Amino acid sequence: MLVRKERHLMVRPTLPVKVPPTRRVSGGGYTLHGRHYEDPYVWLERLDDGETVDWIAAQEAVTRTVLDSVPGRDGLRAAVTRSTRYARLSPPIPAGRNGRTFHWQADADDEKSALMMRRSTGAPAETVVDPGAWPAGDVLVFAEPSPDGTLVAFGRASGGTHDAVIHILDVETGQLLPDRLRGTDHGSVAWRPDSSSLFYTAYPEPGEVPADEQAYWHAVYEHRIGSDTPAREVFGDDRDKDHWCTVDTSECGRYAVITVWDFVHANDVTLLRLTDDELIPVATGMRSVNQVQVIDDSVLVWTDRDAPRGRLCTAPLTDPTSWRTLLPEGPDILQTVTGIGGRLYAVYSHAASHRVAVHAEDGTHLRDLALPGLGSINRNEGVGVVSGVTGSWHGDDVWVAFTSFVQPPSVYKYDYAQDRLEPYHVPDAGLDPAAYTTQQVWYESADGTPVSMFLIYRTDLPRDGQRPIRLSGYGGFNISVEPRFSAVNAAWLQLGGVLAHANIRGGGEYGRTWHEAAIGMRRQNAFDDYITAARHLVATGWTTPERIASRGNSNGGLLVAVTALQAPDAFGAVYCRAPLLDMLRFPTFPNLSGTTVEYGSPDDPDECAYLAAYSPYHNVRPDRRYPVIAIATALNDRTVPPYDPLKMIAALQAAAPQGGPYLLVPLRDSGHGGGTTLSALIEQDVDELSFLCWTLGIPAQPAEMIGG
Repeated sequence: MLVRKERHLMVRPTLPVKVPPTRRVSGGGYTLHGRHYEDPYVWLERLDDGETVDWIAAQEAVTRTVLDSVPGRDGLRAAVTRSTRYARLSPPIPAGRNGRTFHWQADADDEKSALMMRRSTGAPAETVVDPGAWPAGDVLVFAEPSPDGTLVAFGRASGGTHDAVIHILDVETGQLLPDRLRGTDHGSVAWRPDSSSLFYTAYPEPGEVPADEQAYWHAVYEHRIGSDTPAREVFGDDRDKDHWCTVDTSECGRYAVITVWDFVHANDVTLLRLTDDELIPVATGMRSVNQVQVIDDSVLVWTDRDAPRGRLCTAPLTDPTSWRTLLPEGPDILQTVTGIGGRLYAVYSHAASHRVAVHAEDGTHLRDLALPGLGSINRNEGVGVVSGVTGSWHGDDVWVAFTSFVQPPSVYKYDYAQDRLEPYHVPDAGLDPAAYTTQQVWYESADGTPVSMFLIYRTDLPRDGQRPIRLSGYGGFNISVEPRFSAVNAAWLQLGGVLAHANIRGGGEYGRTWHEAAIGMRRQNAFDDYITAARHLVATGWTTPERIASRGNSNGGLLVAVTALQAPDAFGAVYCRAPLLDMLRFPTFPNLSGTTVEYGSPDDPDECAYLAAYSPYHNVRPDRRYPVIAIATALNDRTVPPYDPLKMIAALQAAAPQGGPYLLVPLRDSGHGGGTTLSALIEQDVDELSFLCWTLGIPAQPAEMIGG
């Protein structure tokens, strides 16, 4: 049980921070469109070079001196551990005869989730793939049982989720098949209905394309089980190397559904008819985002074409491009529609949280589901929004995923006849949802645009103008900031902190128009929205700038870095994780050249000037007093350059001595998404909380005060 004891804020410890010097290279850099840009720390891009390795170690030693000295660190670890280590369980995945099912499962003490199997209804669970038995740095990225339940295709990677290699496991013998799949970084698997072959996506084999293009030309391949013949390429975009693919198999087993993505801005969807390999376009060349599901002799098409907030269409398979609107665009954002049990389950985003509506096959509204609270159903996995309502068109079971800021990811089973969500797995993460309030406030950005923001806090805390606030945002790639549970957030709430999540432009909270309002040369709108959020928290009596910790990850890391440089007086501390920080050279990093559709291109003179004006690495000013900043870099990152944080820290330490200190947090054996084990994730969260307690002057409660 949480002991509700109010604590006084203390002054930040005056621990001296002496950083090592960094060699500066003069006279280098590069010229773009007639303007020269210095790049004095380019040598830090060579991560394996001995000088860089020593520099990282020296910076890490300074960081550890600070973070490890924070009083109460063991109490923070206890709090994070309590909200991280809870039992996990997925809905059953039917595969094979006699009621055979598979599911994901982890006990509270497990470092990784395992794939389990029940041979029949009520049979004991058997372990099929257990990544807990692998080295700590190895990850089970995905696992897909074959339709007959005898095989499992799973992806195994090391040090992160990239560079996965697919293995085929014989469920009955527990042995791996000798099959070797071609290509690199395998993903997105789907079986033929007779389990004879596997569709998957991959990059080309080394040597098939120039060395600098090996991280491009993504394609769909088919591998026949037991064959030593190289997999055949069944679909690939031979026009644009930046596009990537996903593949699925229709429930009816007649089609493979192939989606080709231009990042998250648009996609094409094509059906591959499995009887004769004919490619059937459904949604192509539209510059819209589309999702396709085959329902008997029709296709359901969710699209934002001519509908920025989304609509649902249907078309006969005999003429799949002749769409007829079934669910028209409405005031809320229609994110996904899934056909289950002869009905349509539509997930809408209403002011950045979800609601679920049930419709008849003809689109008639039947009812709304009563959800456990204000929260999220869907999730964004980087290739669009994935529905949290799952099941089959000809089946009866409807599974609903739910999470909120104060409830960990949970699974419910929906009983349509009784109109009731029945808890299937609601884990205990040591946080009492009833003790906390989640509210949404609105404020005006710099140009007068209304922007929403979630505030989460312990209900009995006073609004005394001194609340420590952890403010976060994202503002890019059509990704929404919606209610999500995390252990670090739970621990922060138990420390008496307030969570603030701003739904700034560039995200997907309010549809395509909201996203496009902050792409390219409109990116400043996102930064203005975020800075205004911080100032709104002060103006409405929640806190002071010194008590605001700005936190962002990935594109959100870019956000918090830019806003700290543009408005250093608005924040007391900044925790910037896995960010992109050099906006003039990002397209040269593998996999990032396609993001010019989001950010703009340095090759364009006007866009280059715009990028240079906010690029954090190029805008460190010696006359400004920046807040305390910690930048965490995932050294195995394949999504953004892991060396950007190194260069940025060097620039801040050398050129901005009035502010800081500036700390580098190397995340070893971590990819873009974080550590590969729960223990690694816990330590990363403890470091972040230690940094916040130190910078904002919050005493870390001892373990017995966290309770639960």
